[in-house]
Amino acid sequence: MKKETVKRSIFISNALMVLVILLIFLAINLLVVKVYSETIEQEIQASVEQMVGEEGLKDFIMDWTVQRNEFLLLFALDGIVCAIVLVLISQMFTRHLTRRIMEPLEALSEGAERIRENDLTKDVMYVGDLEFEQVCRTFNEMQRHILAEQEKNRKYEKARTEMIAGISHDLRTPLTAVRGTIKGLLDGIVTTPELQGKFLQAAYRRTGDMELLLNQLFDLSKVETGNLPLSLCDLELSEFLQSYVTGKQGLLEADEAMTLDANGVQAQVQIDPEQFQRILDNLFENSRKYAERKPLLVKLWMERSPLGVRICFCDNGVGVPDEKLPHIFEEFYRADESRGRKEGNGLGLYIVQSLVQAMQGRIWAENEDGLAVWIELPVAGKGGWQDGE
Repeated sequence: MKKETVKRSIFISNALMVLVILLIFLAINLLVVKVYSETIEQEIQASVEQMVGEEGLKDFIMDWTVQRNEFLLLFALDGIVCAIVLVLISQMFTRHLTRRIMEPLEALSEGAERIRENDLTKDVMYVGDLEFEQVCRTFNEMQRHILAEQEKNRKYEKARTEMIAGISHDLRTPLTAVRGTIKGLLDGIVTTPELQGKFLQAAYRRTGDMELLLNQLFDLSKVETGNLPLSLCDLELSEFLQSYVTGKQGLLEADEAMTLDANGVQAQVQIDPEQFQRILDNLFENSRKYAERKPLLVKLWMERSPLGVRICFCDNGVGVPDEKLPHIFEEFYRADESRGRKEGNGLGLYIVQSLVQAMQGRIWAENEDGLAVWIELPVAGKGGWQDGE
């Protein structure tokens, strides 16, 4: 069955409306004319009966009847002519109306066809009725949103592909080292206890690298599925940081150092101790990989802020190019894409940002004689400060 078009529906509706009105008008007027003519006929007949004889009365009535029928016929013809003229005028105005309606609809139809052909670069251009302008504007916004999402997904898939390749490389490197160490021990190449100890320490350190990577992947899956566990509790931040720095001292290499300057700031914050330690560990591993300085000096310090307390995690490295600085917290992003020079998968800082935001904080990075990562946290309630203010 053929579907009705907007143009045809508007025309039929207008034409039927005009015809119905005219027919009703015509019927009412015919009824009025008939009643009126019968009344006049009776009055004339009564008057004439008094004036003329029977034969003269018949002739008069016959003439009056003929004139009345002619009048009714002319009245009916006039109504028909008026109906035809009104229908033609209605069609003219309907054509104009449908043209105004079909113009934006055709533009939207062409836009939808372009989207079907995956062409999202051309907007629907229409200037006219306000309602249709709003619809076209909404259509263009939807098109731009789809284009942005496609570009985002394209970059995301590209980053995922690169991540898989990078993780394969990052796992292969320590795995090869561990395998070579074990092979050397099994073949008896290393004979002295001192060398055996060094080989085992190197193998153990490599297994730690693999464990860190696997933990990052596990954390990434929990972040993306919204299943990141947090056990928030009130902690005095400077004590927590001092405990972290003290515990880290025994794990640092000979050419690495870490210090804390709390600046006398003491504040209660609500954080997850285990996850916040993971934040600091990821920041330190990032400095290890990308600072390009020996010795590596990492400094933490605290200061107050209008919203709470700030922590700065700063190294003495080469920093990050300014144009890449806003992107370092993006998923899978690596400021240095030369994987042959540095190991990394672009997950560490993304996980750091996710954890900080989950604790109601915010994070950003700056270049300050190295890379400085700032973390701002709200204090725990009005009594969060503990230094007398």
